Amino acid sequence: MERQSLHPLTRASMILCGIVILAWGFNALLATNRIVTGGLPGLSLLLNMLWNVDPSISQWLIGIPIFGIGWICLGKRQILNSLAGACLLPLAILITKDVFPLWVESPILASLFGGFTCGIGLGLVFRANATTGGFSILARIIAGRMGMPISRIILAFDAVIVLATGALIGVEAAMLAILSVIALSKAIDIVQTGVTSAKSLTIITERHDAIRELLLHHLDCGATELDADGSYSGTSKTVFLTVVPLSKVGRLRRNIRQVDPEAFTIVSDASEVLGYGFQNHG
Repeated sequence: MERQSLHPLTRASMILCGIVILAWGFNALLATNRIVTGGLPGLSLLLNMLWNVDPSISQWLIGIPIFGIGWICLGKRQILNSLAGACLLPLAILITKDVFPLWVESPILASLFGGFTCGIGLGLVFRANATTGGFSILARIIAGRMGMPISRIILAFDAVIVLATGALIGVEAAMLAILSVIALSKAIDIVQTGVTSAKSLTIITERHDAIRELLLHHLDCGATELDADGSYSGTSKTVFLTVVPLSKVGRLRRNIRQVDPEAFTIVSDASEVLGYGFQNHG
């Protein structure tokens, strides 16, 4: 089931705001400090550094044919969500070209903050169920033909840009490009799912009464219980599934070791917790 639909005005505002933030971060931090990033914006920066081609022009020249290919291969319905981003992003980059450029002495800082700023803008566009077109359209076409994950195809495009940067500009420029891609991806995750504030725990134990008492009454944590059998031992066990705030994780680990030292516990990030019964408090 899809996420609840946004009001058209809210959706349009998020797309516009995201594109403006993305364009400003691209110009003020990445372009000003000559830092390449991933995707079509990164390719346009590489072309600008090599042949002084205006990034907004190269993005239109490359992006419009890609959009046309997507229209033919994916159909109008699937491609319309990329229309606003594909048209507006190059325009926003052109308009914000000289708006508060930030020259930074440390290229590492420029790379990290530039990628992070662009990621915030791109994350807002994604939250509005839209894209900025470019290589994401090609990735969807290739994924449909070859059955590969879209994320892996986009990563391959980014890798090609980074390798080209290393070959044509230099190894240091490629390293900075990698940093900007990592920062951009992290910022997108934060906008999409928020900063990780909880942990998901899977506890497999034979002392189910003691663990239940610990979770419910000592730590005030809800849980789901599942019956299970050990594949090797054949003994009956209970699996507890629970999500707890970060502030309780350390105490829960210590108490589990005290109650059942042989309990098998898996701790993982819970990037988004939905539904009744969980409050992010300590």
